[in-house]
Amino acid sequence: MQCTAPNTPSPGQSAPLPMRTSDDRVSALRIPAVDPQDGDGYLNIYTWAHRQTDAPTDVADRVARVAVALVRNAHQWTRSGQPGGHATLEIVRGRFDIAVSVTDEGTTPSPAGTHTFPVATPHTGGLHTVDALALYWDWDGGAGTPITVRALIDRRTF
Repeated sequence: MQCTAPNTPSPGQSAPLPMRTSDDRVSALRIPAVDPQDGDGYLNIYTWAHRQTDAPTDVADRVARVAVALVRNAHQWTRSGQPGGHATLEIVRGRFDIAVSVTDEGTTPSPAGTHTFPVATPHTGGLHTVDALALYWDWDGGAGTPITVRALIDRRTF
């Protein structure tokens, strides 16, 4: 695992923590809550993800953009974005593709008591960006429990 830590966090935020894995193809980062409007926090995530890909620049750019979209989505729509919350970003380098996944802390129920699930909405950021850049994406989880959104990025350059 490559453990290059992102740049220094903004004042009042804790730094993302690289996590150890038992597989050298896997890089993981525990990311504390970041204000979805904080460009520097997401630039740090982009830079870290770009460095972890071991792929040509255009592929690394797609991986990093998907990573930022998934983390921002987790921070905006789940408990991961609340004070004390966190999300876990994982990049798995395969021979033909790179898997990017983010696990959040689950959604907060709406006033009606319902939970939302990941949906790509046309012409918006977040999962629409993931849908445009990935070969495939899916999610796993349940109402109020951690949700993992995973996207596969093609290693080929275009």
